[in-house]
Amino acid sequence: MQHPDALNYVMDGLRKNATIELYQSECDEEMVKAVTGRSGVYMLKKYVGQVRQRELATRAQDAGNRMEQNRSLT
Repeated sequence: MQHPDALNYVMDGLRKNATIELYQSECDEEMVKAVTGRSGVYMLKKYVGQVRQRELATRAQDAGNRMEQNRSLT
């Protein structure tokens, strides 16, 4: 990399951040792999696993809250 601050960054960290940001931007696996240069799914799942888990937990909690609200209305 030509940027003067390039030596301050770890390439794997930059790739991880890019992977997470692309995932959060709703890019599919093929798009993320094309940008990050990863060919396998293993690293993709490793990088976005915690983010995905938080998103799924939030969605599950929201579904439970909606169910409780509906129950109290009937």
